[in-house]
Amino acid sequence: MPYSTRYEEIADFFKDFQFIEKSAILGVDSQGRKNGFGAILFDNHEEAKSAAKELNQNYIRERYVDTSVITYGDYLYFNGP
Repeated sequence: MPYSTRYEEIADFFKDFQFIEKSAILGVDSQGRKNGFGAILFDNHEEAKSAAKELNQNYIRERYVDTSVITYGDYLYFNGP
């Protein structure tokens, strides 16, 4: 994702899928700067798989987004413990 991506843009990107509102996490590096990664929770695994498949390599502004499904545990530790 673009480093300047806002939470509202992530919600808009996934608007056609059932995700948990305000669950988006933006990835940060060890200095606290955005690193272009993110995670979001969906209502269920099937919805997550559908979103990942249908939105893979679509764009948020000028950058394409690679989408994949991660586990809930990976989500919890997305930016570290």
